[in-house]
Amino acid sequence: MNRVQRDIEELQPRIDLASPRPLKVVLPILLSGDLVQSPEHLGPAYIGAVLRNAGATVTIIEAVIGNDDAALDAIVASRPDIVGLSITTVAVDQARQFGVRLRDALGDSVFVVAGGPVATHLGIGLLTTPGWEFLDGLIRGEGEIPMLRLAEALHGSRNLSAVPNLSYRYGDRVQQNLMQPGVSDLNSLPFPVRDQLRMHKGRLPYVRVSTSRGCTAFCTFCNAPHVRNRVGPPVKAWRGVSPQRVVDEVEMLVRTYGCNTFDFVDSTFEDPGGGAIGKGRIEAIANEILARGLKIYFNVCMQAYNWTEADRPLLKLLWRAGLEKVCVGIESGNEADLLRWQKRSTVEDNRRVVRLLQEVGVHVAFGFIAFHPWSTFEEIRENQAFLRANVGHNLRRYTVRLELYPGAEVIEQLRAERMLAEDFFETLNPYGYIYRDPRVYTLATCVNAMFGAEYAETCKIRDEPAVFKFETYSVVVHDFITRIARACPEDQASLEILHEFKAIVATAKKDMAEHNFALMSELTDLAERDLLQVKHVVRWAEPTEEFFNERMQFIETEKIRCGLRLRRHGFDVGLIGGDAVARSRISA
Repeated sequence: MNRVQRDIEELQPRIDLASPRPLKVVLPILLSGDLVQSPEHLGPAYIGAVLRNAGATVTIIEAVIGNDDAALDAIVASRPDIVGLSITTVAVDQARQFGVRLRDALGDSVFVVAGGPVATHLGIGLLTTPGWEFLDGLIRGEGEIPMLRLAEALHGSRNLSAVPNLSYRYGDRVQQNLMQPGVSDLNSLPFPVRDQLRMHKGRLPYVRVSTSRGCTAFCTFCNAPHVRNRVGPPVKAWRGVSPQRVVDEVEMLVRTYGCNTFDFVDSTFEDPGGGAIGKGRIEAIANEILARGLKIYFNVCMQAYNWTEADRPLLKLLWRAGLEKVCVGIESGNEADLLRWQKRSTVEDNRRVVRLLQEVGVHVAFGFIAFHPWSTFEEIRENQAFLRANVGHNLRRYTVRLELYPGAEVIEQLRAERMLAEDFFETLNPYGYIYRDPRVYTLATCVNAMFGAEYAETCKIRDEPAVFKFETYSVVVHDFITRIARACPEDQASLEILHEFKAIVATAKKDMAEHNFALMSELTDLAERDLLQVKHVVRWAEPTEEFFNERMQFIETEKIRCGLRLRRHGFDVGLIGGDAVARSRISA
């Protein structure tokens, strides 16, 4: 039996989960991290699709962290047999707190199971960690087939020993079952259920679509599935959905829900390897979007070293198909750090990809690690110079600290060098490490205190400062510009108005870059001389808040003026907002 036939067979139910009564499964979505921006979670959505095909009743419930009473009440009222929690790396504490309350509310009759990257990499260790007693079990790796087998076991024989990838409590012991590979042929999976999209009447900032799984890179700070941190039996490091099926799903979402903005959640859009096969695949996706006349916008992730001047025609094609924003894993502006993180890119690769994308008309977002346990002041200053010259208007990127996630190779490196906090695996504190140079610790902590004392310690924030708001606002302004440019490609007068506005925005961003560089240079100098205190940072906080607010207000005024000029010229700016007719078809 080949892998495709095996996938099809494994995804078929072995018993009817609808008989003698439907098995009830609840999949809570804990809204944290990027799920706050757009709440749809594809992991539970795929599992929900597989379980519904087998006859189970599946309910997806959103839980707002810190205000989850309504979600808990809804879960209890549904009288579930199984509750499945997906624990994301940015919401470990929230998941633990929610799980404790969940168990208290449900009692012992419900099987509570966890999945996601934390459960995958910790396995039995999570079940034996204090605070996680509320869990009956967890699923490691991809969850569609294991969750189907678990549902069948609990609905029938209750023999859990044959459920693949399952770790579970067995009396006073913890049992860990054998793992099996994930689905090899992603085309064999059903489309994920879209309950959350329906409950929000299609009005989400963007809709997630997965076109692949895995990654051919091996970044040491990353715990997403890639070449060197795979868990379980061998499976291809990367698997892709066919271009036709990708666009089939996109078209279905456009026609059914009126969506027009998509986030392709692949670790690297141009995988495998960023060569001819990977780029041929995404070229086919772009051509298929254009051939079907889909007026959409989409965001992707890319790796810097995969893109050169020779790829400009492909980037232009992707832009015409709707590419609007790219998140690039830049991570550093110095060569030493890039080697440390096992990045294949060089600083020149990073500079080049930013320039290429901006010239094509794509908004550049990026990952960056400004501070880490091994940072030197020379490396910190190289990072600051890189940011100033390329994307320096984004102050938060000057302040980001390395975050530790279970499964990342860097954790073992820190442990080997005795720089990992002794209680890391109990607390899972993402900043649970020791800095080699205590002055760097002072700098990293103090600069983050600009966004509040709580943020400096936990990276959690209550009242969003202007620096954070500008990150989102910058995307909004870019989308305004690029969507008008797409809508009137031959209208020279409109494009000239737009060009003038772009120049105004560029000047404002340059001013912000100079402000940010001056701020960080002063604080870095003080830290290197071992003189930095929180009071020095606080002195910058209010002027920076005022500066960013003033820049946003200025840009918004110019944006309104640009829109008015375009209307007087005859261009309706409202046309770039989406298909209102399509949205009206969404059911309540």
